[in-house]
Amino acid sequence: MSGEFAQLVVDETIFHLVPTRRRNDPVPAQIQFSEAVCRLSEDVRGKIQANFRGALASHGRPVVEELEVKKSNLPDRVYEYLVEQRDLVSVSTDLAELLFESQRGNSPAGLLLVASASLAGKRALLIVKLEQEGGFRAEEVLVDGKRTFDMNYFANLLMTEHNKIYKAALFCVDGIPDDGPIEGWAADKQLGGKMAQFWLQAFLGCGQKEDPKRVTQQFHEAAVDWVDKKVDDPEKSVDYLMAVLVELRSNTATLDPTAFAADHLDLHDQDSFLAYLASKDVPTGSFDKDIARVAPRLSELQIGFKSGISIVTPVNRVREDIRIEDHSDGTSTVTVKGKITSTRSHYSPRKFNAPHTDGQAPGADKTG
Repeated sequence: MSGEFAQLVVDETIFHLVPTRRRNDPVPAQIQFSEAVCRLSEDVRGKIQANFRGALASHGRPVVEELEVKKSNLPDRVYEYLVEQRDLVSVSTDLAELLFESQRGNSPAGLLLVASASLAGKRALLIVKLEQEGGFRAEEVLVDGKRTFDMNYFANLLMTEHNKIYKAALFCVDGIPDDGPIEGWAADKQLGGKMAQFWLQAFLGCGQKEDPKRVTQQFHEAAVDWVDKKVDDPEKSVDYLMAVLVELRSNTATLDPTAFAADHLDLHDQDSFLAYLASKDVPTGSFDKDIARVAPRLSELQIGFKSGISIVTPVNRVREDIRIEDHSDGTSTVTVKGKITSTRSHYSPRKFNAPHTDGQAPGADKTG
């Protein structure tokens, strides 16, 4: 995902000031519309592109238009722009009105940026809501007789160290199928991987494409499978599997497989790991983590031998109590250190008992 956003190029931008919507105000608030695009210098363009790319790469999530319960006309406006039925200025005006109508009374006033853009050379539309920076005041100017806002104001706003880009969406012409819902990306920097419902549903008219529970389960299964099939070094395979389990059990709300690979895998293993995930349709960019489906599998690690012997150990005791020594013939010696507290027969409830040679049922009394 992050690789895709690295190819985002911003062309023209237009801003509208969208006030807080309070239904009980005696005088309804009014949107301050621009009538012309802002003229950006190449220096400013480059710097705001970097901000937009970073926000989408870190927090962007695939979204898809909700068709069953249509809550917003924004996908229709996006379609009209991307197929070149309407221009940027007229579409952006409609989007500002949609944002104003979708906001709740506690939503802060802000600036709506709408930009013509390209993603990997293909026509795209970027939509960003910015919080007004304290101490700045937008100044209207005329460009060819049309009202717009001073570009210097927005340059200062967008390039501040603590920039206020906190809600964004990107739609590309590739996300418009012949028939079916429009797809794109959305981000909410305030909430990390999650998104305010007014932004995602009421304004964008979309829902998240990926279910966090399902994606987390797919990552777990693919990562474990890759270790099992692609890592020949027994000790390294334990290290890698431990890293997967620890990462999933951590308190972080998101998981970035690319960052995980860089942090925990040898350099020559990273591409193989990410390629394997991609082959299993697992995102290699950041996604929302939800371990509900895999939680029971994260507390223990099993080491299996060709002979059929297995060792099952709590994850948090692996490095303290188990030592693996590899041999040149491909075998390994596993030493378990600790005090033996019990021995018992083991059975699997899913396996039938072995047949008895005397033909009697288990526990039958031979004497009658």
